[in-house]
Amino acid sequence: MNHEKVQEKVGGIMGGKVLDLPDFKVFREGKAEGLKEGEKERQQMAQEIKEGEEKRQQMAQEIKESEKERQQMAEELEVLKRELEQLKKDKS
Repeated sequence: MNHEKVQEKVGGIMGGKVLDLPDFKVFREGKAEGLKEGEKERQQMAQEIKEGEEKRQQMAQEIKESEKERQQMAEELEVLKRELEQLKKDKS
């Protein structure tokens, strides 16, 4: 049975007076503290997710730049190969 139902039934018996038992107070305080801690954890996880996304984007950019550099080096290698072949032909 939840606290609201107990409050309603006992309050009805007591003529509508508000029932504030120590157990109810401890429950409400514990619930509030748990919600506060949960919100703190949620904010911390949101920050970690944000930081992780920033790192992922940075890594993606680095990969993209590395791919451009690799492509440029491959093109330079092809030019050098052609030059070497031409030098071999000219020497013969």
